[in-house]
Amino acid sequence: MRFFTGQYDRSIDAKNRIQLPAPLRSAVDRERDGKLLYITLGEHRGTLSIFTERAFEELAKRIGTEFLPGPESLKFELQFFALASSVELDKQGRFVIPDRLKSKARLGSEVWMVGQKNRIDVWNRDDLDRSMGIDWAGDEWPNWQSFLRRKPDNESEKN
Repeated sequence: MRFFTGQYDRSIDAKNRIQLPAPLRSAVDRERDGKLLYITLGEHRGTLSIFTERAFEELAKRIGTEFLPGPESLKFELQFFALASSVELDKQGRFVIPDRLKSKARLGSEVWMVGQKNRIDVWNRDDLDRSMGIDWAGDEWPNWQSFLRRKPDNESEKN
């Protein structure tokens, strides 16, 4: 599997179309990943997440709400799957962001598309830098050590 990485400056046009950047498009193998993209509300407030067909199917299997009784799992399923939309890329690599999702995420016309491993997030331009919390102008460097040096769970059980 190839991962989605990088951040790309994009515009959403008057018809809610946005172009998937070539580096992100090239990470999608239509034979392996499917023809469709799925758009959902993002994990970060005010964002949308885009998944390949295969990644969305894997996510749906992993959610497993049928074994979580109660109103919270019912509400989650209603919200998550009702708001998810499937889209196809046109010949120019564009797709339409459904109006309801764009409105709910409060996206403007100028956005960032950000690779997030198995998904692509769409952010308002001003919100991304603020959410990253990186002091770009100062001397502070992000502390990623605990994440980069962490052993996968199956390896830590062996040691």
